[in-house]
Amino acid sequence: MANNIDLTNLSQSVRPHNKKPRQDEKTLMAKIFRPTTKAKNKKHLSHAKQLPDFTAHIEKYDHELKAITKANDGRITFITGAMKGEEVKVRPIQYTKNLIHADTIEVITASADRVEPPCEHFAKCGGCQLQYIAPATQLVEKQHALDGLIKKKLKLDTLAWQPSITGSSEGYRRTARLAVWHETNGAISIGFREQHAKRIIDVDHCLILAPSLTKTVQAFRPVLDKLNARRHVTHLQLFSLAPQDVLVIRTLKAMTDADMTRLSDYAAANNVRVILQTDKTEFIDLVCADKSADFLLSYAIDDMQLQFQPKDFIQINDEVNQQMVAQAIAWLQVEQHDTILDLFSGVGNFTLPLAKRAKEVFAVEGVSDMVRRIKTNAELNKLTNIHAYQADLSEINDRKKPKWLKPIDKLLLDPARDGAMDVVKKIPLLKPNQILYVSCNPATMLRDLEILQSADYHLTKIGLINMFPHTHHVEAMALLEHKKA
Repeated sequence: MANNIDLTNLSQSVRPHNKKPRQDEKTLMAKIFRPTTKAKNKKHLSHAKQLPDFTAHIEKYDHELKAITKANDGRITFITGAMKGEEVKVRPIQYTKNLIHADTIEVITASADRVEPPCEHFAKCGGCQLQYIAPATQLVEKQHALDGLIKKKLKLDTLAWQPSITGSSEGYRRTARLAVWHETNGAISIGFREQHAKRIIDVDHCLILAPSLTKTVQAFRPVLDKLNARRHVTHLQLFSLAPQDVLVIRTLKAMTDADMTRLSDYAAANNVRVILQTDKTEFIDLVCADKSADFLLSYAIDDMQLQFQPKDFIQINDEVNQQMVAQAIAWLQVEQHDTILDLFSGVGNFTLPLAKRAKEVFAVEGVSDMVRRIKTNAELNKLTNIHAYQADLSEINDRKKPKWLKPIDKLLLDPARDGAMDVVKKIPLLKPNQILYVSCNPATMLRDLEILQSADYHLTKIGLINMFPHTHHVEAMALLEHKKA
């Protein structure tokens, strides 16, 4: 590969793939504990004190595959867009007195393993950050980096790594939220936010979006341009679901009768279910023009249908999600006499498959809408052994334990990125023999595993879940067993 690759316009992300949730997402996020303090963001971007560009040699990665090196002043530097073994020119973007986050602006000596990014929008789009690394290499390097972190944090010599759960590296995303940007000249852009900017990149074809959804958006573009209320359309939420795709149109103004006719014609011609979202919680089905507080879509898991609202969280990678649920059942060795507690249960992605095989499953959520959703899904799939509750388990103790919380055999928890520190501190009171921890943030997972380790649980299996190929995002599954079990 040629040297001196100019990456000045290739702004790699210095932020995690999962950006700060929108307000409507935050209110529905499955949180069973309330953080007691707010972390202060010490990073800053200062044009007045801009650090100079510098050249660096890359020797290793962190678990998000950001390159790690030292700046000339000794500060640890995390660099996006660089690979091990490369010599690169970098530009500091964010920094503190101890750390620097920087972008690669030129590859002076390229790694033989560097590949050409397959997406035409890679140089600007804020979505996929790692397309210059082959998908198989991404997975190997993420595991290698996480292996070192876990061994250091938990003071372990070896880890029982299991084969990674992975699927296609393209067309894997069954849901996405696209921004709609209106230029002063009337032009419309539909796509994702540009790196380090508020501009919207107009994306006609997305490498990781389900192919049918790309066609759905392409067919909608000329329709949007003709709508009388087009300037009031702000976002499109897409779902690839059987038997048809779903297009949720976020609009700040009611559609005219002429607009409704255009949308109905589009829906019929493209076999797309069109839904209008008029505020954070209100949805109108275009077919029946009906408003419903319990407006539901559905997806399949383990030969069952799980209903959810467009605003609810579901796993975006269906292929990997199917494998993830199957592996959770296999690792826990679920049997007919088991009583299982499922924390952060959402719409029941793990709850229902567990209930098909166990004696009882107690699903606990911090959001009342999700509790109702689990109950509905249990009834829909004729499962009578699911007990769903809204609760804050961080508040339980020997004297204050919910009457419904029976002794359990096994525990599954799938928390948000904040982890479940306040909850895992209470787990010894529940005394499960096995704990399955599904994590979307290795940093908080390691913190929580260290707490469980101090409570005499030991890590018996660990594996990566490649839910988001081409991104910094890392998911993992860990199985812990009590030493006396």
